[in-house]
Amino acid sequence: MHSDQATVMVVDDDHDMVGALCDILRQAGYHAVGAHSGDEALAMAAREAPDVLVSDLRMAGMSGQGLQAELKRIAPDLPVIIITAFGSIQTAVESMKLGAFDYITKPFSNDELLLVVARALESRSLRQEVRRLRGELARSYGLPNIIATNPRMVAMMEMLKQIADSPASVLLTGESGTGKDLLARALHFESSRREGPFVPVNCAALPEALIESELFGHVRGAFTDARQSRTGLFAAARAGTLFLDEIGEMPIGLQAKLLRVIEDKQVRQIGATEETPVDVRVVAATNADLEHLMEQGRFRSDLYYRLAAMTLAVPPLRDRPEDLPLLLKHFLSRASAEAGKPMPEIEAEARACLMRYRWPGNVRELHNVIQTAVLICGDGKLRVKDLPPRIAGTTASPRLTIAEAVDRRLSLDRLEREYVRAILGSVNGNKREAAAILQIDRKTLYRKLEEPELEDSASAPADRAEQDDKAS
Repeated sequence: MHSDQATVMVVDDDHDMVGALCDILRQAGYHAVGAHSGDEALAMAAREAPDVLVSDLRMAGMSGQGLQAELKRIAPDLPVIIITAFGSIQTAVESMKLGAFDYITKPFSNDELLLVVARALESRSLRQEVRRLRGELARSYGLPNIIATNPRMVAMMEMLKQIADSPASVLLTGESGTGKDLLARALHFESSRREGPFVPVNCAALPEALIESELFGHVRGAFTDARQSRTGLFAAARAGTLFLDEIGEMPIGLQAKLLRVIEDKQVRQIGATEETPVDVRVVAATNADLEHLMEQGRFRSDLYYRLAAMTLAVPPLRDRPEDLPLLLKHFLSRASAEAGKPMPEIEAEARACLMRYRWPGNVRELHNVIQTAVLICGDGKLRVKDLPPRIAGTTASPRLTIAEAVDRRLSLDRLEREYVRAILGSVNGNKREAAAILQIDRKTLYRKLEEPELEDSASAPADRAEQDDKAS
């Protein structure tokens, strides 16, 4: 027997039938073994570890359906093919509902048998590949991959472990770039839902006119462009986790529907008359102050309290100084591997710049900076010249202190403009990050940028940020 041959076990109380089917399978290149009762098949399955089981439905003693139920406990991934007579099709269909892969009816041709066996093997192979890939994802995104020694981060990860298997919704809060997405994935892979899908949704990126259809789905003809039915993201996340990033950007009119789905665990597609049960755990994240949005009437309090029952506040990188050396080493190693280069040594002056910088863009900014620096540095050394000017300290930008503002008798409006200008400069003109730091939405930031005095000084970086926003 070749090591790559699949093993097919045939079970029938008719000895001639077992012999004939095994001959057909062997001629097709399979390793075929036969059993003549359910009990014999169970003992043989433990020895042979078959890849596919072909069993007659009606046998003396244990039936094919009974054998299937027993095997389900000891080999849950084993595909079972039921052989049945025409009059027993209904029983065979019931077996499929209980987990059988397929059934064939007597009389059947050799080609029919071989086709269904090949399909069963392909299905088994795909399931094994999915399991392998999910295992790789769990290793890539699980808690051990979150680098932290900071006490707040360590305590938060302990809390994450404790709530991983809870069905309750979770709210992740923190500045942009702190790693809320990574924590949401870690929560998923630490939970009993790890075998299910993890479906991320950026609420800010979905057009308001389409977000309801994207989340809940629609039936054909529900609206003008609904030419075919669409499964929503809630349904796509069934038995898994739905991650609603930037939940603060969700339109107020849709928040009530979202709350109802979370509470009732039922979703109704647009245009449908019935609701469908959904087994989904919701994890939400925001860099906005939801309590402030509630005061403004832009976020529903009932949805907030439903989501905030379990809240994890992710600290910014500037409050985790002990984690910075570890993160530097991690991103250096990863960026070097991706670039196919040896890991460079960070010169003392460059390291001092990296440690001194406040990292307003948090872990995401650190990752991007190191990735670029590794690509452009030479001779195995990462120097100050390989860092962006804002980090290297070569950016000439005047700093206004409170005392200077008092001396100059600046108005509150002017002081605000100076501060917005400074924040924009600190993030290289990226409006998305600036809005997160200022804890205002981007629409408010855009409105402030329309004021002539500020727009003139910030137009160049703002234009670059427009490109960044469109690309992200």
